[in-house]
Amino acid sequence: MKKPAFEKNLFLLGMGAFLVFSVGAILTTIIPPLVDHTFYQSPYPVHTYTASELNGMKIYQANGCVYCHTQQIRNLKEDQVRFGWRLVEAPVSQSWEYVNDRWHFLGTKRTGPDLARVGGKYASSWHWAHFKDPRNMGEKYQTQNNRFQEASLMPNFYFLSDGQIKDLTAYLQTLGRNMNWRKGQSGEYLNDYEN
Repeated sequence: MKKPAFEKNLFLLGMGAFLVFSVGAILTTIIPPLVDHTFYQSPYPVHTYTASELNGMKIYQANGCVYCHTQQIRNLKEDQVRFGWRLVEAPVSQSWEYVNDRWHFLGTKRTGPDLARVGGKYASSWHWAHFKDPRNMGEKYQTQNNRFQEASLMPNFYFLSDGQIKDLTAYLQTLGRNMNWRKGQSGEYLNDYEN
């Protein structure tokens, strides 16, 4: 049985594969926003980043934070409970929350906790201390041989300047604040939880 010409010619095989990939890419990334003009718009108020927060986003990207942290609460009960706040489950991440993001850090690996709803969960001073020395935050767990070990695997960021840590913290404090989902003691919804 004789092989077809394209199986013998690597150039034709490569061009065929590229063509199939291109059709898929065009149909999933270029055509949808041309057909639906609301594709990159949000019916909800979405946070507009300040210069400090945009700089913090660049620092987040440059230091590879996305390799250990995701920024998406999945539609799983475990995610909603684990990344919630004071027994209030975190809502599932919605596409409109990412409309103003220049870079998307959804991530796939969760060595560290998900950061999609971390904004306001801790005070800015906590983030500052955490970046300077994350393994000395008082969080420890007991190992099998009854020794205590620091819970955080995160490396310290002592090489960042105070201004860079301030910008990085400002960026983290924006995450998850596009919707009011945390409740105070009297049942009112909060959007500023640092106090």
